[in-house]
Amino acid sequence: MAARKLGKGLLDTVARAGAEEVVTALVRPRAAGPDRAAVARIRSLADGERLATRPSELLRLVTERYGRGRSFRANLQSELQEVWAKVAGAAPYASVLWLARAVAVAGTRAELRELARHEEVARIEANPVFGVSRVPHTPVEPGPAADGVAWGVARIGAPAVWEGFGRGGGLLIGHVDTGIDDGHPALAGRVAAFQEFDALGMPVVSIPHDSDTHGTHTAGVLAGGTARGTRIGVAPDALLVSALALPGGSGTFAQIVAGAQWAVEQGADVVSMAHASGRHPDMWRLPLLNLTLSGVVPVAPVGDCGHGASRCPGNDLSGIGVGATDPHDTIAAFSGGQLLSVPWSGAPATYSKPDVSAPGVGIPSAAPGGALVAASGTSLAAAHVAGAVALLQSAVPALRGDPFATRAVLLAAVRARGEAGRDQRFGFGRVDARSSVRRAVAFT
Repeated sequence: MAARKLGKGLLDTVARAGAEEVVTALVRPRAAGPDRAAVARIRSLADGERLATRPSELLRLVTERYGRGRSFRANLQSELQEVWAKVAGAAPYASVLWLARAVAVAGTRAELRELARHEEVARIEANPVFGVSRVPHTPVEPGPAADGVAWGVARIGAPAVWEGFGRGGGLLIGHVDTGIDDGHPALAGRVAAFQEFDALGMPVVSIPHDSDTHGTHTAGVLAGGTARGTRIGVAPDALLVSALALPGGSGTFAQIVAGAQWAVEQGADVVSMAHASGRHPDMWRLPLLNLTLSGVVPVAPVGDCGHGASRCPGNDLSGIGVGATDPHDTIAAFSGGQLLSVPWSGAPATYSKPDVSAPGVGIPSAAPGGALVAASGTSLAAAHVAGAVALLQSAVPALRGDPFATRAVLLAAVRARGEAGRDQRFGFGRVDARSSVRRAVAFT
């Protein structure tokens, strides 16, 4: 009976491991989280447009039990911890991942099998590794700057928002990436909090640093100031809560989820994610849904895999998946996009990704050591969108804590590109921060 609780991926992992080798795994406690019927109801209703415009219908079944925002998070944490308390003695070294309704544990083959015997354990799964979304390294020329403003920042209308409505002050952006060089002049004073996580999702004591270059680059797009004469950040007065969850460019599921939930616990209004993978899409449905129900806007790259494919978590229904455009407002050849049909508890939901597109080719931004470099990728496009969300919620505080309304405004105010309506390349269109803020202000 206990053997049936071990997922195939975990069985493969422990089969390769020596008898005394310690591996990490994910425990799914019994009866933790919203009823599957409630989640199925949400998925059966949640095509892209309804997800954006009908929050009361989508949330009713879950919020009746768990509440919303902070109360949702607290109730979910409490229930998971109550269940896990009955098991904790069998796995003393563990990380509670309320965002995924799972617990990350470390143990030998025998210890994991013994843990599976516990009646409160529904199943034990592998803790797979995911990598950042990036285009294979090739020399990239930056797009043309406009009056000292990086082309992508200018293209989405951020400077017009700065002049009339502010620069994102008061907003916290969750940054889940390879870390950050907070000593870069463009990022000085932008980091409100920093935390590194290990493969189990446990905090690591360290000072802010970038284990790669990717995190510093996306951070610059999110909230950077001026780098070598170029204004690189969409929301330069917003603050970052930066989680180093992808050391060297890759991290485990537990690591990334721990980084995202830590950002939520720090008070993040929007979380910008950097990873993208074609593997294990099912694993990201609960984290993205729970981020949204916690009152946070999740933004993720749709992947650098070209048309006809997409990557998780950017292709998950609950988040804002972002494709990349170039300086000519053309979709990048590497930008992912496809029609998806994903069963959820027997209730299939068909939808397309990306939701929106944003500048992601030849994007100048910060690099460790004080440099300014250009790079391309849908993760940079996602950073533009997360920055636009920060500008929008800062200008219209009533939108804070309401990811559904924020999403609705953002999608309704895009600059039309591609096919009429929504397509698999641009989504609903290219994001327009100026238009979204003006639209929201007009209705508040």
